[in-house]
Amino acid sequence: MKTYLLTAFGVIFLSVIMSYIVPEGRLKKTVNFILRIISITVLISPITGLFELSPSAESQIIDYEYVCEMLSENQSRLLQDKLASELGIECDVTVAVIFKDESISEDGVTVTGNFDGDEKQKILEYLGGLGYININVNEESS
Repeated sequence: MKTYLLTAFGVIFLSVIMSYIVPEGRLKKTVNFILRIISITVLISPITGLFELSPSAESQIIDYEYVCEMLSENQSRLLQDKLASELGIECDVTVAVIFKDESISEDGVTVTGNFDGDEKQKILEYLGGLGYININVNEESS
């Protein structure tokens, strides 16, 4: 409040001083008009602060749910292709992507398929080496 009062006083004081300094004529009328607009803007600034113009959580410009869904689908497809090409294991992969605490992150990986021998362990080690967390490897029932 103190800052507002000092600013308002300063603008009004500057307006009075400028009205005495500027010579008569068109320039004085223009300067006085501009100074009045500035003074009015400063005086009503607390009122305009009451109306918050920032977007609410419901009217966000970015649809994070859609972004997470698209990232999840893309990451799942790429990881499925990588497992097939590098390990020779055909399986379905689902990467969970979430928006939490103002950031997008991976929440876990689920791998489903018909595995034989030590393929489950290979998948766990491979995905752990890539930095994935919350890895679930599920075997399909035939």
